[in-house]
Amino acid sequence: MTRTSDAAGDLAVDLVQRVAEPLRILRDRLGLVVDHIERHIASSSGPVAYPWRSLTSLRQDLAAAYLDATTLARKIDELDRAVGELAAPLQAVDVVSAVELGLRLCGHHLGTDLDQVIDLGRTPPIRGSSGTLALLVAQLVVACATSARTLPGSALSVRTGLDGDEVFILVTDNGAGSERAGDLGALAQGLLTPWGGAAAATSAPGGGTAFELRFSTAIVP
Repeated sequence: MTRTSDAAGDLAVDLVQRVAEPLRILRDRLGLVVDHIERHIASSSGPVAYPWRSLTSLRQDLAAAYLDATTLARKIDELDRAVGELAAPLQAVDVVSAVELGLRLCGHHLGTDLDQVIDLGRTPPIRGSSGTLALLVAQLVVACATSARTLPGSALSVRTGLDGDEVFILVTDNGAGSERAGDLGALAQGLLTPWGGAAAATSAPGGGTAFELRFSTAIVP
């Protein structure tokens, strides 16, 4: 498996696991709706008005099912968009848009129970792959979110900005640390080297985790 495939692999498996249970709930909810309608038809000898209270309940179930399906479809569309760009030629990438997509892809790992500082300063474009960057950022955010959540009172930070002629992406936390930091740092470096970028990863037990991605703006045609 190539490093590009690795960028999608873990996240794809994670999303499949997260989507499976909502899909089962959606299936069961739609099954109840169909059952309600079939029982009404079976007990009727002709055209009979559907009871108002039952109709209201049916409408609520259908509305909930629609919202569930919309959420799942959006999540799958975002993953499909990112994966579809993995093999695309290197091109100018809007860093903030790629990071925002990455945050949405791993959004189920973020919640109101986790303190977050998201500071996405606008930057010049870089040369790379938007989908690959989004998937990479998602994996780094998951690692830091897990580290932060493991140690109560910790926070996650995601920042983008410009430092001289370099664009940077920082994903950090002050939590318990991550055993995956070294592997993810190596994955990031392998992905960014062809782009002229660089990656660094640090982590210590009880000292949090930090990922830093840097790109030169001079490499954009």
